Amino acid sequence: MSSSSQLDAHVFETKAVNTPGTVPITIVIPLRNDIHAITLDQNFTFEGRTPNVRDIHPKELTVHGGTKLTVLGSNFEAESNPQMNLTQKAISTLDGTKTFDEVKYPPTPCSVLKQSEMTCKTPELQLPSSEEFGSFKAEYRFGFIFDGFEEAHDVEGNITSEITVEIAVVELHSISEHHWPPYDATKRQPLHIEIFWGHFQHEAVVRVGGIRSNITERLVNRLLFLPPDEAQLKPESGCKNSKEAHSVEVAAGNTNRHVGCLTYDPDDDTPLRMILVFAVCGVVAVVVVASIIAFYIVQKRKNKDGE
Repeated sequence: MSSSSQLDAHVFETKAVNTPGTVPITIVIPLRNDIHAITLDQNFTFEGRTPNVRDIHPKELTVHGGTKLTVLGSNFEAESNPQMNLTQKAISTLDGTKTFDEVKYPPTPCSVLKQSEMTCKTPELQLPSSEEFGSFKAEYRFGFIFDGFEEAHDVEGNITSEITVEIAVVELHSISEHHWPPYDATKRQPLHIEIFWGHFQHEAVVRVGGIRSNITERLVNRLLFLPPDEAQLKPESGCKNSKEAHSVEVAAGNTNRHVGCLTYDPDDDTPLRMILVFAVCGVVAVVVVASIIAFYIVQKRKNKDGE
């Protein structure tokens, strides 16, 4: 019999549990007439991996959709390919004379940032005309689909991938037409746009000729931005009746507003420098030619005098 001790490895499979938690590990040894149980100094932990949605913000959606929502919760995994399933409950006018059917929007993909946070974008909303039917209230249910967890329930029988929150639907304000002087890109001075979009002020992007601009400052009533270099823009983009101008637009989600046309200040010094360079080169060339001719004449006279 060997004096060295030998350890046997045993593989076992755990059964499903209703709730996550920690349990002690006990080894049961069957004897001839009894069993012997040994409790180890180690525990086994059952982790709850079912995705759970806790909150959503912001609590506002734009009518045109494309609102970026931040979803907070736990156990989010990119491998589960999460999708948001938005349902707009039936809407009744305030006087109760008309009811609009429930709308189930197609699922939209979400991006997992970390296990406790992901982002999703809303589709364009189908809402009654406020001009025709007046004011109304809309209620939304946010469902989240995770691969492998579509039927998952928590202990109390609630589907953990659904949440109902009060959401305000807003129409972003129009922006007045802006007029800027020709932009001098060499000075790198930001331009401004007067805008009052509340929460969506922080999501707004500015594009010049379709190219995204660098926003240098966001204030409650304006945006400061640096237009891209004109070389990045398409020459034929144009704006209204001007081929030299470029359209300036502000967007948040699927909402897009035209705010003006921008032209660039041409670099007037460049043609002048080119003219000066050519002029100097021409003068030098004339001086050189004249010198050669003068030298030739002098040498010819010397040769004649020598004869």
